[in-house]
Amino acid sequence: MAGKRPKGSPERISKLLTGPGINPELGARLKDLVIWESWDQAVGPAIAGRARPLRLVGGVLTVVVASGPWMQQLSFMKTELRDRINTLLGNERVKEIVLKSGRIQQDTGITETARPTPKPLSVQQQAQVAKQVSDLEDAELRESLQSLIELHLRNS
Repeated sequence: MAGKRPKGSPERISKLLTGPGINPELGARLKDLVIWESWDQAVGPAIAGRARPLRLVGGVLTVVVASGPWMQQLSFMKTELRDRINTLLGNERVKEIVLKSGRIQQDTGITETARPTPKPLSVQQQAQVAKQVSDLEDAELRESLQSLIELHLRNS
């Protein structure tokens, strides 16, 4: 029984991500979230309005495209898009882009000013989040996970 944490007490995220039995690919997959966060910046507003990333599995990024003409245009730009995304990720995670016809969720018409302002984190919350990720050696993973947790806390 010694060494067990009390029921209901939180486990440090860094321990969960680096502990035994954890898939080492998990850290890399968390870094892949940058694709969704920065899609508009990576591809530009014209493409972003007509194509969205769907999933990234085994180096293959599936992108949903709104129409046939845009699918044809993007098929010519696959190499350029892949290079932009890999530059954003900092390594070559995307080996191939597959285009899929589908619906693109349209903007709901809510402007940035109409969205509720996320609540600021208290000093205690910031310290708790920093402590949770402090044991992660990979700085990029640590920063990504920290910002993801902080975003969740601000919006909850």
